[in-house]
Amino acid sequence: MKDRSTKADITAAVLLDEDTLMLFGAIDQPLPAESVVLLDGTADGRFRGGGWTDGAGERWFLATISVGGLAHMRPSRIEILDGAGGRLSLPRLSNVRTNPAHMVSALGEAQPQSLGAALDVAVLLIAEDCVSAEADRHRRLLAGLAQEASRPDGFAEVLGRFRDGALMVQGWSHGFPAGDHRVLVESDDLRVHAAAAAPFHRPDLPDTAAGVLAVLEGPAPSPGAIRRIHFRADDGWRHLAIFEHRQILADGVAAAHARDMLGQLQGEPARRVVATAVAARYNGVETVSQLDVPVRIGLDLAVRVVGAGLFVSGWLLDPTRAVRAVTLKGPGLAVRIDADWSRQSRRDVSEAFAHDPVFAGRLLPGDDGHGFIAFAREPAGLPAGADFHLELALADFPAFLPLPCPPAAGEAMRRMLGAVNPDSPSIDRIIANHLGPMLQTASAAALGKAAPATLHAMGRTVKSPRVSVILPVCDGREDVDLNLARMANDPDFAEAEILVVAGERAHERLAGMVRQAAGFYRLAVGFIEASLAADPFEAIAAALPHARADRVLLLSPSVLPTERGWLSALERAIRRPNAVGAAALAPVMASPTLLYEDHSIRFAGIVAVEGPGGAVTYERRFAGYPRDWLREQEASAVDAASADCALLPRDLLARALAERGRFLGADLKGLDLCLRVRAAGGSCLWLPKLRLVAVDEQSRSTRDPRLERISALVDQWGFAKHWKASIAA
Repeated sequence: MKDRSTKADITAAVLLDEDTLMLFGAIDQPLPAESVVLLDGTADGRFRGGGWTDGAGERWFLATISVGGLAHMRPSRIEILDGAGGRLSLPRLSNVRTNPAHMVSALGEAQPQSLGAALDVAVLLIAEDCVSAEADRHRRLLAGLAQEASRPDGFAEVLGRFRDGALMVQGWSHGFPAGDHRVLVESDDLRVHAAAAAPFHRPDLPDTAAGVLAVLEGPAPSPGAIRRIHFRADDGWRHLAIFEHRQILADGVAAAHARDMLGQLQGEPARRVVATAVAARYNGVETVSQLDVPVRIGLDLAVRVVGAGLFVSGWLLDPTRAVRAVTLKGPGLAVRIDADWSRQSRRDVSEAFAHDPVFAGRLLPGDDGHGFIAFAREPAGLPAGADFHLELALADFPAFLPLPCPPAAGEAMRRMLGAVNPDSPSIDRIIANHLGPMLQTASAAALGKAAPATLHAMGRTVKSPRVSVILPVCDGREDVDLNLARMANDPDFAEAEILVVAGERAHERLAGMVRQAAGFYRLAVGFIEASLAADPFEAIAAALPHARADRVLLLSPSVLPTERGWLSALERAIRRPNAVGAAALAPVMASPTLLYEDHSIRFAGIVAVEGPGGAVTYERRFAGYPRDWLREQEASAVDAASADCALLPRDLLARALAERGRFLGADLKGLDLCLRVRAAGGSCLWLPKLRLVAVDEQSRSTRDPRLERISALVDQWGFAKHWKASIAA
């Protein structure tokens, strides 16, 4: 098949977004409604077109070309596949604009009598794109055409919004179409809405006009912001103007008002369409329990993390599979949660309804998978106090369940975690699809709020400290006097400042003990109150702004030195990175070897091990081995040092903490910190011949072990997602 020759003229070309170009012009033969477009014979994309013939018999068209990254291309040849194997060539584009007003002006000059037909085509081509927040130029183009092509035809006199964002309009018109169709609602911008409408008799109107009741699918703009409602009548585009003394119904009233109007509507098909649309509107009332079909639903928990979404757990009893979809709805939100929810066994639900006559003979023994867990992401800009509900789609009409969503405070989060069984065979999917995204967003929001910290100077003063020692205390201990005594007995710490950080679970007697020890040992101590710091890493972040030295020593209260001079050894190591193969001049985070009390190895560096298929696992080297295994070892670069005892530059630590990971617990924060140190341009160093004891203490945590397990699983998922690696067991 040879290429078809065509005579065409491109009158205007406007870039609607980064990937979409709209063309207007004249052509001597029909264009396909939808096809493939080729740019310079290689880059391909989607072509959509439509046209009309003017009074002089000339054929005009509007078309869109959609190609990824089109805004950065300058094609010299545009070809459209015609469906028969041939190619139809369009002229080269010479003047592409970005202002939609240029397209409207060109249409008005070239085809003033066909603006209605042009608007028909434009709605067909780009209406579906107007729901996107990025589709500003699409909406401006439709708005410009509507203002030029649409003529007044009646008024909207009563407006009100349903709870789900849909709009009710009551007024009068000569030609507003009955049944299902689409309208353009003009406010600050212009949006396309599906509408269900029916006429009703108004004795105050001439025979050629009638009252109109319409339901416009949401989300609709505020009724007070609406300027016109454009619609396609039999003889062209018309609009309802907004009556000067319009009535705007209070929130929640629209549903009752529309139901009261149903009996006045004319034309059974149109009345039925509007009745169905009204019945589909949520009015704040639970209606599932009123169903005469065997469907019931219950809510265990609904939690919202503002900016992330909603976590919902509950049960749905539907033995006859009457429910076609379960959708979580709110203002500007409609997410079908049954598409990927996780089901759970709920034998208690089966037993509770076993003798209910509605379910008699329909519940099968052992079929107890009624529970569900779901997470619905929310769009940007959703109000903090928004109302939500579940919509159950049935054969004839939907049913509703309100969703009270408490804020994601500590107790709500604990209940959410408690709703999940960590031993479920689908736990990986539950975490990846539901818990993980929500909880990590919640923890990220918490990271943005630095724990308030108050500094209290104790003991003597050091003008220019050699090092800032950060000693985080978040586990209820009150015996850090032993740590202070060890440092007081080491000349390396004579000119150090010691920052003792009292975190969330710090003992009330800790400050008094630290003050007494600082005075007795003549140490320069800063006691930092950071009561919102939930773990040592949050405590370190709270203390860092108070550190005055250029180098910071992170030191866990569980780490006890066995000899003097170890700080000097760390300082020498970070001043000589090239000696161990680190990058020249790279800042270094250095750690000693940490031993258990029986002198077996607790920490000897963490390294990345690549397995089959390129999978990376981080492993603790020599953990549990006798210390004699380190006899021949030399200082070496590792993938991660130990945050329990590490010396590093203060600015390097600040950069790493600025982008620290989003974890629920502290177990992976140390490894994550080290990887972020390396991502910030640093390196990690392990010193095998420098050895300190790290006491293996009993956990002082009072958290529910079940919650601990779920938190750990979520953190492992988040770590693997960010670093594309796992943790060795």
